[in-house]
Amino acid sequence: MTGQVRAVALLALAVILLPAPEAAPAPGGGPASAAPDDGPGLTSPADGPGVTLPVGALRVGQRVLVGLDGWPAGTVQAEVCGNAARRGALDCAAGAATHGQVPPSGRATLPVRLAAPPVACPCVLRVRTPTGTVAAAADLTLAGVTAPTVAPDVPAELTLVALVADDRSGPRGWFGLPGELTVRITLHNPGSEEVTDPPFQLTVGPPGQARTIVAAPTLGTIPAGQTRDYQVRVSTGAAPFGRYEVEGRIAVPGRPLAFTVQAARRPWGLPVAAAILTALLLLGRPARRSAGRRSATGTGQRSHPARHGEQRSPES
Repeated sequence: MTGQVRAVALLALAVILLPAPEAAPAPGGGPASAAPDDGPGLTSPADGPGVTLPVGALRVGQRVLVGLDGWPAGTVQAEVCGNAARRGALDCAAGAATHGQVPPSGRATLPVRLAAPPVACPCVLRVRTPTGTVAAAADLTLAGVTAPTVAPDVPAELTLVALVADDRSGPRGWFGLPGELTVRITLHNPGSEEVTDPPFQLTVGPPGQARTIVAAPTLGTIPAGQTRDYQVRVSTGAAPFGRYEVEGRIAVPGRPLAFTVQAARRPWGLPVAAAILTALLLLGRPARRSAGRRSATGTGQRSHPARHGEQRSPES
């Protein structure tokens, strides 16, 4: 029994003292866990598709080595962009782009000549696949850029210069019949770009209850810095004394314009007609009474001779 214990102990000691097996070589010939050597002056790649550039200020026309990591295998395009590539290809020197191949490992070093961007910095080096489905960019401190500065994007807008509503119902409106309002609108475009056919909505109704939709006209094109006048006809229903409210909304992208205007409807023809009719009725009543009195007086005069004659007959 003691001999068996000694044998097991010796076997365990032999296993511990055996040399560890070597790691299997990677497909590229180096250890599997080895990371690529970025070289001196290169930044560390970020998570996902990464772009690394030499540290420090660079200049137009300089050739640099750009490190790529985490990219799909295939062709990539590297280009210098100004304006932080906010507008995409419009800000990039696509005509001077550098093309290269990424192996299946997803890692590559691409020699790139730094071209002048079409617009001023802030600059970036943008790398993308031909279809643009995969893209990444790295900040680029680039000297020697002489390009126009891109004006900041200003959203289109319209301002309301004048707004007036008039009741144009005419004689129909005097008597409370369905009529029409004319809304005069003056719009100004203070921006640097023209505004073309923005959606226009109109509703009409009593104050605070303007829910009846009105067919709004097409505004057309309002050039930059120009002012245009519009006259909108709004149909109204039959109404007694009171006010109408017209609400409008012009959906300019980014800065919609809303307005409200009121107009009074006073069908004064109804009370005037009622007053005239009442006056005619009142004037007609005394005339009928006078005619009745004259008729009664004439009948009494004809009866007096008969009564006098009857009283005088005994004397005769």
